[in-house]
Amino acid sequence: MMREFYKKRSSKHLTRMMKYMRYVFNDHFVLVCLFLLGGVGFYYSQLVKTLPENFFWGKVAALLVFIGMIQVGKLATLSENADMVFLLPKEKQMLDYLKGAFYHSLLLPFVACFLIAGFLMPLIVVSTGNSFTSFFAYVLLLFIFKWIDLELKLQRIYQNNEAFVKKYFTINLVVAFILFALSLWVTPFVVVLGAIWWMVLGRVLNHRLNQEPLDWEKMVATERARMHRIYQFIALFTDVPEITSSVKRRKWLDGLLKKIQTTSKNTYFYLFSRGFLRGTEYSGLVIRLVVVGGLVLFFLKENWIAAGVALLFTYLIGFQLIPMYTQFDYMVMTRLYPVQSGNKRASVQKLVGMILIVVAIIFGIITLITLSDKIFGLFVVVGLFVEAFLFNRFYLPNRLKKMEK
Repeated sequence: MMREFYKKRSSKHLTRMMKYMRYVFNDHFVLVCLFLLGGVGFYYSQLVKTLPENFFWGKVAALLVFIGMIQVGKLATLSENADMVFLLPKEKQMLDYLKGAFYHSLLLPFVACFLIAGFLMPLIVVSTGNSFTSFFAYVLLLFIFKWIDLELKLQRIYQNNEAFVKKYFTINLVVAFILFALSLWVTPFVVVLGAIWWMVLGRVLNHRLNQEPLDWEKMVATERARMHRIYQFIALFTDVPEITSSVKRRKWLDGLLKKIQTTSKNTYFYLFSRGFLRGTEYSGLVIRLVVVGGLVLFFLKENWIAAGVALLFTYLIGFQLIPMYTQFDYMVMTRLYPVQSGNKRASVQKLVGMILIVVAIIFGIITLITLSDKIFGLFVVVGLFVEAFLFNRFYLPNRLKKMEK
């Protein structure tokens, strides 16, 4: 009964996520992903060809990635605040519900482990001399330790288990580090047997811990935090009703606002500027995209790929700022402002233009620093400013006019 209840809740959750995914995986984001994957794949293939046999740092890199992959994926209980009241009488049957949550939570990490192991195999083959058939051993090792990690996360929502789980979590990381190291420096197939033994031992201990009562508040709080992280990512692409943006004082930015002349012409410009600087929705979005784009540019050495990434991220930042136009439409007072109707559109256009110029400067500096061909880097900088001008002068006004209809 409770397993079926989780399936219904999971189906409802999946339907809600699919509605958001069509906004996340829009044409622009898919284009960026394909571009980045193609660039990374090309750069990675060229890098592997230049590596010597028994490359020590290749083993170290693979080891660190494997340990990091164990942390990918959280326990999706899909619990809600009301569960603390309405499901409390069903606590003895919650084990079936949580088993459904456990197996559901394994799907995404297992796919990620499979893909990452496949991605690392060329590096592992060059660094260790193992054949590509060792891929199955590494995938199995990742599966085993991810299984154990999720079981520990499940035990965390039971009472009186926190101290044991923390200790076992540390031990599990140490064991994973040792076994993955042995698989890379010795042989992977024999190590799998040790991992299976460790998994069986862990399941025996977990069975005893399941006798403790559930910590309902911790279960709900953990799920709320998990969903909040997901909604924060989705908020980069579309408005999410489940997440609310916060306002911060940021007194140190008052100097920028004071430079705006307090005239009727700047009414909307001041409003949008203040909202951008003190709100977390659009300013946080710009900061995150600039950081991600800057990091990608910093590690890219191919001229044309770096140029494409810089131009794409600049466009994405401008595109994501377009909904700012309707940010204050819910406020009745904005409809009473004695300003011309075109002032609002011109103010948003002016603010977005200033933001894109700052982004172009940041990306331009990073490009000039990282690219060996400085002349090409200067062309990229010019291209960024031209893109910012064209976006702000032609594309943005047309989009804003369509939003007014």
